[in-house]
Amino acid sequence: MKISILVVGTRGDVQPFLALGKALAARGHEVRLGGPDNFTDWVTSHGIDFHPTGIDMEAFLQSDEVKRVLGGNWLALGKIWRSTIIPMMRNILDATWEACRDADLILYHPKALGAIDVAEVTGAKVVCAAVIPMVPTAEFPPVIWTRQLGPFVDRQSHKLFNMSRVPYRKILDVWRRESLGLGEGLGWAPIGGTKDGLIPRLCAVSPAVLPRPADWDATAYMTGYWFLDADEDWRPDEDLAAFLDAGEPPVYIGFGSMTTRDPAATARTILEAVDRAGVRAIVATGWGGLAALAVPEHVHVIDGAPHDVLFRQVSAVVHHGGAGTTAAGLRAGRPTLICPVAVDQPFWGHRVWKLGCGPKPQPLRKLRVERLALGLIELTGTPAYRRRAEAIGEAIRAEDGIANAMRIIGA
Repeated sequence: MKISILVVGTRGDVQPFLALGKALAARGHEVRLGGPDNFTDWVTSHGIDFHPTGIDMEAFLQSDEVKRVLGGNWLALGKIWRSTIIPMMRNILDATWEACRDADLILYHPKALGAIDVAEVTGAKVVCAAVIPMVPTAEFPPVIWTRQLGPFVDRQSHKLFNMSRVPYRKILDVWRRESLGLGEGLGWAPIGGTKDGLIPRLCAVSPAVLPRPADWDATAYMTGYWFLDADEDWRPDEDLAAFLDAGEPPVYIGFGSMTTRDPAATARTILEAVDRAGVRAIVATGWGGLAALAVPEHVHVIDGAPHDVLFRQVSAVVHHGGAGTTAAGLRAGRPTLICPVAVDQPFWGHRVWKLGCGPKPQPLRKLRVERLALGLIELTGTPAYRRRAEAIGEAIRAEDGIANAMRIIGA
């Protein structure tokens, strides 16, 4: 079977889909993954055919406009929308057609607009999949906020996702007419909705972290996480190995693809908080480009490392709360402090806290030395956090989310 997988986002979005793609290829299926251009070399290094979709997520997130938005200036979003997102959308839609036109099955991330339109032409089977819960429920609010407003309001609020195609309606209809030979498409539509009704909707999250809502219908599945265990041969370099061996297991601190308006100030806050807390730490620079400062002996700076291996060698983790990083930290059974920036990150920060796996989250843009230091002391000095995280980790490791997903989609 020819399977096209479409995904939009950062590494935390792409990696689970790559993991599923590799498992499908191992079953003998012909797999192509369409995603952001900056992942071309990484995906192809895993033996999966890759089709770039016309956006470099690393460059996009490093732009001054995005940094202003992530720093709290939401007015800058309008400029990004006009100057960047709208102009590139047609290219992304054209790339979607090329990536999926010969597929028997299209498995797509909800942000990958155009998948259901291609299937309308080709007759391909379609499956919607996400690393966050996007199916309406009365049990918790949408992932874009954490405050619960009551079962009825929470369930209705999820329907905000039904508007995902609305801002692109004009572009979508022109593309459908010119490239696909179709008339007007859906505007207001539920996640995983097509003109023929709902399709299978997969949520790649562990039920040990977020139990499947009782009010989900039969088309919605909580599969468990999709992990890419491709880095077991990774070993720390000489300097990192020496640091790990030099004392008690350190705390990992890294904010992945998230940028800040003043990376140097963020770095100083982290170093001062680590010093006040009296802990050893590994600080990962990530895409955020934390400025290189003079660091004390109890801190080691790295560009990055595979979380599935490194997290087993640290005492606790501090990160931005991306779905993938959250999954990796909990799978390793490590107490977690989340410093969220936007979108689903506050949801995961709140969830980890409520699970009893770590302290109350601290938003990254409001990070302050004293508060972070107290958070680190609480994170590393509360045995209950470790016990709870270890129990969650054991449950996650017993699951096989990829096998569940393949069974559901019939591959």
